[in-house]
Amino acid sequence: MSDRKRGLGRGLAALLGESAVPVAAAHEVVRDIPLAEIRPNPFQPRKNFDEATLDELKASIAEYGVLVPIIVRRQGETYELIAGERRWRACAALSRATIPAIVRTSDDRQTLEFAIVENLQREDLNPLEEAAGFEHLMEEYGFTQEELSRRLGKSRPAVANALRLLGLPEPIKAMVAGGRLSAGHARALLGAPESMRLPLAERCRKEGLTVRALERLVERLKGTAPRRASAPHPLSPEERDFEARLRERFGTHVALVRYGSGGRIELRFADDAELMRLGDVLLGE
Repeated sequence: MSDRKRGLGRGLAALLGESAVPVAAAHEVVRDIPLAEIRPNPFQPRKNFDEATLDELKASIAEYGVLVPIIVRRQGETYELIAGERRWRACAALSRATIPAIVRTSDDRQTLEFAIVENLQREDLNPLEEAAGFEHLMEEYGFTQEELSRRLGKSRPAVANALRLLGLPEPIKAMVAGGRLSAGHARALLGAPESMRLPLAERCRKEGLTVRALERLVERLKGTAPRRASAPHPLSPEERDFEARLRERFGTHVALVRYGSGGRIELRFADDAELMRLGDVLLGE
């Protein structure tokens, strides 16, 4: 089993600071529940159900029945799905009257946990659905990207990049959800100017560009895009003192230029001899 699979196997229960509930406890009873009394899970992160795989599941259920019961919770006079929506959909398509199920007591947070863990463990979520699940956990329960990455066994950049995909235009997100663009292509598009993202996505789809080819194209576009010049920030007393010490150290004019949190240090030289001297100082020779 891969490291990623093991990380996800710990589930969102670990993320939420709780012990994972076992899939089937010894005391739980499987019973047949009318399909008409079951409602889909509003917390289900997966929105797209592949028709081909659903047809395969229907064929399997038609021949062997439902081998793994679904999990539901009681909601008034009906039941709400916690896990097993594909099995429920397949049984409904087969016009089955009932489906084997385990009834659990579960609050909204646990229901979300089951829904996301079930899909992540099968790696069935597309990148946007996975990102939507992350976003929901952050907005609903106040988790930071750092907490998500640590508990899910993902790197923080991976979580951040997944969430950035949600900011893409809807047509591009539809391409990713439909498998016409990969998550790698989508991340590369995030580096392009906003006005160019959709045209680039269309070109990528039509020409079959690789992620690397798209990244090179985006870099070329960024290199030719006009940049707004920003005025240098005034130096603080501490920075002016640092600038003076640099001048003394290098024995030439030194300018410290600040732009926001970044900037540059300029060293001036009058001729080749002074350039060589400065090189020796900088290289410690």
